[in-house]
Amino acid sequence: MQLLCRLGLVCVLLALPLRVAAQSDAEGAADAAERGEGDADATDADAAERGEGDADATDADAADAGSTDADGSDAGADVEGPDAGAVSPGAEASPAPAEPRAAADDVEEPHAEAPAEAEAESADEGAAPDAPAAPDATAPGAADPDAITIEDVRGTGEVEDDEDADESAAPVPSLHGEYRFRLHLMNDLPLQTQERTGFPDELGQNLWATNWLRLTGRLDFAGGRLALVGQIDLLDGMLFGDETVGVDAAARPRDGRTAFDASGVDPRWLYLEWTSPIGLFRAGLQPSHWGLGLLANDGAHEPVFGDYRYGNRNLRMLFATRPLGASVPFNVVLAGDLVYRDPIADLTDGERALQAVLALLYGEPERGVGAYVVYRSQRSEVDGSGAIPSQFDDELDVWIVDLFFRWDVEDPSGGRLFAAFEGLYIHGDTTLTRTAERSTFDVRQWTWAAQLGRESDAFDLVLEVGYTSGDSNPEDGTQRRATMHPDPRIGLLLFPEVLAWNTARSSTLAQSELLTGRPSPGSDLLPTDGGVSGATYLFQYALIHPKDWLDLRVGWIWARATSDVVDPYRARAESSLVNYRGGDPSSRDLGLELDAALLFHVLLPKDIEVTAGVEGAVFVPGHAFDDAAGNRMDTMGLVRLRAGLEF
Repeated sequence: MQLLCRLGLVCVLLALPLRVAAQSDAEGAADAAERGEGDADATDADAAERGEGDADATDADAADAGSTDADGSDAGADVEGPDAGAVSPGAEASPAPAEPRAAADDVEEPHAEAPAEAEAESADEGAAPDAPAAPDATAPGAADPDAITIEDVRGTGEVEDDEDADESAAPVPSLHGEYRFRLHLMNDLPLQTQERTGFPDELGQNLWATNWLRLTGRLDFAGGRLALVGQIDLLDGMLFGDETVGVDAAARPRDGRTAFDASGVDPRWLYLEWTSPIGLFRAGLQPSHWGLGLLANDGAHEPVFGDYRYGNRNLRMLFATRPLGASVPFNVVLAGDLVYRDPIADLTDGERALQAVLALLYGEPERGVGAYVVYRSQRSEVDGSGAIPSQFDDELDVWIVDLFFRWDVEDPSGGRLFAAFEGLYIHGDTTLTRTAERSTFDVRQWTWAAQLGRESDAFDLVLEVGYTSGDSNPEDGTQRRATMHPDPRIGLLLFPEVLAWNTARSSTLAQSELLTGRPSPGSDLLPTDGGVSGATYLFQYALIHPKDWLDLRVGWIWARATSDVVDPYRARAESSLVNYRGGDPSSRDLGLELDAALLFHVLLPKDIEVTAGVEGAVFVPGHAFDDAAGNRMDTMGLVRLRAGLEF
């Protein structure tokens, strides 16, 4: 399956003329550009890695497994398991109303970061109904090219009445490309270890460089009513630098120079869409995005700091329509998925997750309200490695309800004031985190985030508050720890690095054959991969645009755990309730982080945009990271040099 997807996708991209095309065509039919707006868009198709809503789910123990997506690709709901993180089913399929982290979910930010940083919005093509107006590709959280947008559904009626559409015209190809280079410098990150494994007591990575090339192609037929869309990531991985040790369980462990090997090639989309008189039909491997991207996230919305990397993908059949007419912004989206890859399921690893999705969205380009409902049924083969062979399959069955709204009003002094909210609840049961005493665990998880802010051409100011439920006792029969999708990144250090690598080390130890005869059930779901898990946070940031070619971003984050901070590995293997460094688990203060970025972008002839800049963070750890002797963890620092090209 994976090989066929890669071959098909490469063929689509190679068939396109290598002419430089600015951002792909914004086809009215499935223009996925906005999604970020939190409008009443229809649903985004795919992306579900957290972002993609899948009723996914389970996070092993105290750590969180993936986050749920409200879109097609489910992001996994975290089911906190006896020793894994919480199960997070993901929602799936569709509307991509609000953007993940953009100040104004989908609102265009003309001066936001350069396109090279933003996703290939040019490839934005149809995706299910999502955000109405396509946001600026350069804005943080800019709408994803494949997210389902309101414009997609609205276009169905318009195409029907378009007498000028030339169905006999030759196919129209377009190609959008985005290249990124990043050089990172970070001080030592202490991690727990076990002498028998030989792992160091730190991450072992201080200097490293990565790069990434994303190509998105679209081929339009029949006057734009029919289109073939494909996207592929190439050269994705480390180029040089220090390699991590003992964190293999992470989705991207940075433990080798992978940019030029097979793992650096990742086919993301390959689908056919048809804008019919009654609505939009789409079939194939596609992304998904909904709301702020907490559950369903397509991995194509630029965060305020850092980069998007994941994105849920599903083999999906989708239908989106406006039953009351093209002029009435009431969108209905139906989808059926076989999850290809998201935070808690990977079809190539024998994890079979099916999803049914219904999304309802009412609204206009910058205001809307909607509901995203997903049922997910997942069957995963038990890991047969180790001394005990696999004898049964583990199961996850959950319902996810995800509500979203975004509203804005004109500010008398100029600009716009806005408010946005996304909240979801995951309910069901799973055997993914089974123990000898208990085979089935209930899944009860909550996740929400709210934004208040003001946007203008010169200055944006946003305050965001977020919450994911925690679980201080993963062995009590209920998995409560939830994890957001990793792509709506909150800052640069606390969640993307410190907690991500601590949960990855815990998971790696739990799966080590040197320590256990067989991996602990659910331990593979422990890594958060950068998603917010079992924590509440305040995130305030400002985007300043003094010049068309210059952006300044500053922000701060304060976070606190929503339950005792318990290391799942030690809780199960040693019956010891301690934090990741062996300290007091009742200390919940995660710490304070300061972030800043200075970004440049210059538009060259033939719609080529060059970007460059520097961003960094300082993290002052809270008592949740104290060691057994009560010593505080040292202050952490990170600097990232950025360069990119978009065409």
